Amino acid sequence: MNAVAVIYVNSHLADLRAEARSRRADPLVEKRSLRSRIASRTAGLRKVLNTESELAVPELKNYPYGG
Repeated sequence: MNAVAVIYVNSHLADLRAEARSRRADPLVEKRSLRSRIASRTAGLRKVLNTESELAVPELKNYPYGG
């Protein structure tokens, strides 16, 4: 691997470690509750899956392996 690439990767990893360290060290940061995280994830999944409309799955008519 190129020496410059190794230097860049090590620098980036050091930045990520410093950011993680600062997040752990800051006790005043308000943490999201489990309920709010689950609600957020559920809302995101509903948005992606769009459960209000039908899924666009084609019907397999005259499909030779349909059984």
